[in-house]
Amino acid sequence: MSVLHRRLVYCGAVATVLALMVGLQRLSQPDHPTAATPTAATLSNTSAFMTASRADRNAQIHAGAQSEPLKLGPLPASLQGAEPRVAFTTDEQGNLVPEHDLLILFDFYLSALGDEPLDVLLSRIQQALGDQLEGQAQAQAQDLLNRYVDYRLALEDIEGSTASATANGMTPVSSLRERFQHMTALRQELFSQAEIEAFFELDNVQDEYILERLTIEQDPYLNDQQRQQAIASLDQTLPEEIHALRQRVTRDADVYAITESMQRAGAGRNEIYNLRAEKLGHTAAANLDELDQQREVWHQRLSDYARERNAIRSESGLSRTDREAAVNALIEERFSELEGKRVRALDAEL
Repeated sequence: MSVLHRRLVYCGAVATVLALMVGLQRLSQPDHPTAATPTAATLSNTSAFMTASRADRNAQIHAGAQSEPLKLGPLPASLQGAEPRVAFTTDEQGNLVPEHDLLILFDFYLSALGDEPLDVLLSRIQQALGDQLEGQAQAQAQDLLNRYVDYRLALEDIEGSTASATANGMTPVSSLRERFQHMTALRQELFSQAEIEAFFELDNVQDEYILERLTIEQDPYLNDQQRQQAIASLDQTLPEEIHALRQRVTRDADVYAITESMQRAGAGRNEIYNLRAEKLGHTAAANLDELDQQREVWHQRLSDYARERNAIRSESGLSRTDREAAVNALIEERFSELEGKRVRALDAEL
């Protein structure tokens, strides 16, 4: 299991705490990426798009398909180590088969729009498509990319026309439902039925579920018992895939909360391992135990660095410039280039 995967295991535990908050906001935000992507600025909210006119942005997007490929350097730091493993399919006639992996690829690169210009990211996507596709399938994938970016841009207009909030800052269900209807109509305008089913079917189910749950929760004519019963009945309508995911995330979050409490109380490593193994299985317990050890080593390295950094800063015989140079030298000595960036970002909190 990769380091990234192990981190996602931990993040899954935290997800339950945030799940309802995120769910309630999904429909009030520009459409979310369909795959787990790095936490960089998304296409729908980045200033690089917002500063240009709609016509200028569309011209930039579609020019990418006709221009010479750019010379591409290393991936942005936000994407390194997280490259998705995707595979594309063609039919017997050589036509591209719409599959969710295409959106995973698009969203992966477009999530780094705050780190690289759009034309560079489009070239990266074109290169990735060309690695697996050729001929008419590659042209169809490029056309799909153009339509998908058009879709993300058009969502900005929908957000602007439907955004509203009550006095307490909550978006009314009616506004969220209106946005969902506009979003559905936009998908039908830009994509074929096969593409909609491949790309957005699960999103549609989740969005409809959220709308129904919000309607129940905000119904003033239901008492607490009736509301709980209605939500329980609604949960039974979820597809097995989502239902199983919700159960797994809830379980993982419970285990995470328990182990956090045990660690604060001074529980031993074996005791925590046994609990995780009982709830999650031995493989997951071993992976989480390894992650715990990595975190302990990292925190110890940070602690050692902070102690030496403080000693440098307290040295009265050094000028401010000399102290800063000595701290930088210490970081370069103790950490890799990527780790050094993390240390500098955390330095004010250490």
